Amino acid sequence: MMPPNLEKTDHSSLLLRSRSKIAPVLEALAARRQSLSVELPEGQGVVSTQLLAADAVGDYIVVAAAADAALNAALLALARATLVAQPQDWHIEFVGVEPSAIEHEGAAAVRLRYPEVLSVQQRRQDERYGASTALMLRCVADAGGFAPFDAHIRDVSLGGLSVLIYPPDVMIEPGTVLAGSRIVIPGAGEVTVDLEVRYSELVTLDDGSRARCSGFRFLNAPDEVKQQLVDAINSA
Repeated sequence: MMPPNLEKTDHSSLLLRSRSKIAPVLEALAARRQSLSVELPEGQGVVSTQLLAADAVGDYIVVAAAADAALNAALLALARATLVAQPQDWHIEFVGVEPSAIEHEGAAAVRLRYPEVLSVQQRRQDERYGASTALMLRCVADAGGFAPFDAHIRDVSLGGLSVLIYPPDVMIEPGTVLAGSRIVIPGAGEVTVDLEVRYSELVTLDDGSRARCSGFRFLNAPDEVKQQLVDAINSA
């Protein structure tokens, strides 16, 4: 059973910002003690936990303490933690801040502030146009922002959702806008677009190396620009 308001959606990706929409999703996940994962920075590992409670009025969520004491300590040392749930064919991602150790229903737990944004990703409705690892389009992500980094476009959808591949040590929260990102189109110069991140995950590339992958939508790209990217992927 999926959280309410998600089963009937026609969208492949949603970014929820109001508590009236976030609350039913988190309450449903908490009711089923949904498994969550938190990737720790600098290769410290991954915390496996469960969502135990979500109180929009009280402004907090509660997750189970990690069974591993060192991982739990690392989680508590974070200022912000990105939590990921993957029920059925969905990817749900949100950020909790200021984790603190508490006791919940007689067991060790971690309390975090209620998330302001929740990202929901389901199987795409739009056709995807993919390129091999060697032929992905080059992108300077966030070129107009504060922390540019090199990335590649793996596939493009006319619905506006694409996949960006970049180094695994770069961590981006859902809702982040990569301003003025420049995508190089071979033989046709480059296009500049703002990209809103919907979700992120670690992936293994064809050569066995690890990278981070984010889905995003175009904020200001006209249809002709998206078609240019599709054509470039198809001709690669």
